[in-house]
Amino acid sequence: MKVSKFIFAAVISFICSLAEAGHVRNLLTTSQKMPVINLMTGRSTVLRFSSPPKKVVVGNQNYFNIEFIDSDVTIQPLGHVASNLFVYGEGFTYGFILKVNQSQEYDDLVFVRGGAPAIIQNLEDPKKSARPKDKLFSVTPLEKYKDISLTGSAFKWSDYVQCYYADLYLTLKRDKVDTKDVSIRIGLDADLTKIKPVFESDDLKKSVRVRVFAEISSALPKAVIVKYKKEEFRFNIKWKK
Repeated sequence: MKVSKFIFAAVISFICSLAEAGHVRNLLTTSQKMPVINLMTGRSTVLRFSSPPKKVVVGNQNYFNIEFIDSDVTIQPLGHVASNLFVYGEGFTYGFILKVNQSQEYDDLVFVRGGAPAIIQNLEDPKKSARPKDKLFSVTPLEKYKDISLTGSAFKWSDYVQCYYADLYLTLKRDKVDTKDVSIRIGLDADLTKIKPVFESDDLKKSVRVRVFAEISSALPKAVIVKYKKEEFRFNIKWKK
């Protein structure tokens, strides 16, 4: 009887250890995909690349602790908040959607493999032709702004992130502008921005491409709001048929 109890306890302990363990997996990706990385609070997840990353941009910096170790990027969530992550390396840029799960279904170690141009270039799925139509638009400033300009032409649908995205071109002629101090909101009363915008460059004195993600399937926003520190700039959207 004692042996049976011992075996039973050992089996239960083994099952519990499996339940607490995360996943180790290989991930094949390209610049045109936004695969999901499953995280868990209290645990760190490692993304291992074939060559050392040079820069990492996370959408919500307040809720994720990011560190570099050789070819690894370690991610530790600090709360139950979803975000996006872009990893820049020699000849590649990969985009990911970070999701913090309540359950034990999280990634311990992810071997990231692939090799394609930057995510900023394309999010369309070439294999799917039945995607929603592009929503064409133009933007005009609410008033004459001396040192800021914004242009854009179309919101396109991405199956990878399940929402519309648009490439806006922003110029902000100020000294030592930090993109952390710049925010872009799609919509006036309601913020339809789904993922934090991605800036192609930190130098906003010249026209810089900014990729924005918005939920505009059911409602078309009337304006784009650019905020720099305490200053707010409104650009009205005119939709084309």
